[in-house]
Parts: sequence; C-alpha cells; structure tokens
Amino acid sequence: MKKELHNDKKEPREIFYLSFFACIFIIGFGVYLSIRGGKNKSEFQNITGTIDYFDKTFQNLNKRDHRYIHLSNYPLVFDLFIGKRTGDFSPKFEQLDKLNIGDEITIYHADKTPFQKNRDLRLNKTVQFIDKGEDAYFIRGNKDKYGGYLLCGLGILFAVTLVILKQIGKIK
Repeated sequence: MKKELHNDKKEPREIFYLSFFACIFIIGFGVYLSIRGGKNKSEFQNITGTIDYFDKTFQNLNKRDHRYIHLSNYPLVFDLFIGKRTGDFSPKFEQLDKLNIGDEITIYHADKTPFQKNRDLRLNKTVQFIDKGEDAYFIRGNKDKYGGYLLCGLGILFAVTLVILKQIGKIK
C-alpha cells in the first residue's frame, strides 16, 4: 500500500457567517444591557409591600456582600449585591441595613435577562431601586451600562477580526 501524501496546509473553515451572527448577538445583548442600565426608576416594574424577611443569608446561600429581602406580597426573594471592595460593581447608593422587618418599601426591578431565566428560581436579582416612603435606600450601580458597553465593544472587535480573517483567506 502506498502512503498518501497529506497536505499540511489547513483548509480555511467555513465559520464566518455563524461567527458573524454570534457577534451580532453579542452586540445586541450589549445594547439591551446598556439601555436597561440607563433607564429611570419610573420605567421599571415596582412592587410595594412589607418586609417579612431580611438577612445576609437565605436558605443555603451565604454569599459575601449580599442582602436578601422578601416582601409579604411577592413570590420571590430579592437578592441584592452591595459589594464595597475595590473593583466591585457596587450600587451608587445603599443603606439597606437601616431597613427592618415590618417596614413598607417599594422595590423597582427589571425583567430577568434571557441568561437569568433558568437560574435560581427562588431569587430576583434585578433590583434597580428601593425606596421607603420618599427616601432612597438602594440605587443600582453602573454594572449593566458598563457591561453593555463592554459587550458591544467586544462584539465589534470580533466582527472586525472576522472580516479581516475572511479577506486574507483564513476563514470562509
């Protein structure tokens, strides 16, 4: 038997369109997050109710720098990150530890993103604002806005890279 000679040159892969679609998806999700991060309080869903659970832990969850709040008339527990360490995406304003069980508050929250839909179904992690009467107790940080900008930038960078690779014949 003769050994066939193999060409060591790799064939360009036909992945351009699938990869470009993925870049468009990344950019679209980034735009969604950026828009959500810039909304005013009145543009979010809100629930007013009495606090019947407030703690730093919830069932088997004991994450650092979190607070868990449940309102008597809402099915889910609100999970709020209040990180104060350098590099944390902390809220702009937070004084949650001044709240008590029995206080009536209004929580403004967003819909879950598509990536949060199948996560822990006991929790709502989309709190944007919390008010007690006329006083603010929690104002979200810029995590969504900056995350959206980052995703848009990465999506554009990947798309440009794909176009260049296609033009030089590395991908089809």
